[in-house]
Amino acid sequence: MRKIVLIGLMGLMGLMGNVAQAQFGDYGVKAGIGLSTIADDLGTKLPILGATIGGFVNYTFESRENMLADAFYLQAGLNLVRKGSNYEEKFEQESNLSIRSGYNHVYYLQLPILACLRFELPLRSRGHVMGIYAGPAVSFGLFGRMNEKMVTPSYGNDPSVNYKMSGNAFDRVKRWDVSAIVGLNYEYDDFVFSIYGDFGFLATSESDDIMSLIANAQAGTLGDAKKISNGHNASYMLSVSYKLGKF
Repeated sequence: MRKIVLIGLMGLMGLMGNVAQAQFGDYGVKAGIGLSTIADDLGTKLPILGATIGGFVNYTFESRENMLADAFYLQAGLNLVRKGSNYEEKFEQESNLSIRSGYNHVYYLQLPILACLRFELPLRSRGHVMGIYAGPAVSFGLFGRMNEKMVTPSYGNDPSVNYKMSGNAFDRVKRWDVSAIVGLNYEYDDFVFSIYGDFGFLATSESDDIMSLIANAQAGTLGDAKKISNGHNASYMLSVSYKLGKF
């Protein structure tokens, strides 16, 4: 364990040393669309239209005497990101079929820090550049809407069984998220086209553990159900960036 910690500290010190020698490079704007969903255990879910808009700054290492210095750079951004999911859940209780459906549409302020490698394609015309990138992102929920309804046809319009509600999505979805972003770039002139995935690590909510409810029922107790993590944000995006200039 001590060796792992020591290696991690040495790697962190090396990274900090490299970052200290970085210099400001390109800066620009970015916009994109794609599909976003919350990966959970619901039987049926449909993605919503995800979107992102924001800006970025590149930090380069061109002043260093290293064969990868021209190819490697860091990118920091600040984006407004739309995420969420549509969902539908069917379940049967006492021979009555119920359908619960709804959506969560949420907007995050996201700060990604990406490590990028780029290389020029060996084509006759110069300037065609491919790249790969990956890194973490921290997101904070700004605002959002939720809507949910329960329909049990055999109960008609009984309000004690069937309901419909809407409100602030963050009453049920956590505001903070930490995710990993992995993607590919194609760069030509001042334009950069990207395809990437954004995969959340933190659970968006907590729900009752069905197994603990069953265990309580079998034991004849009325104990509270255990809570389990439920749902993670996942987005698949296409974006275009435009370099406004250099520092």
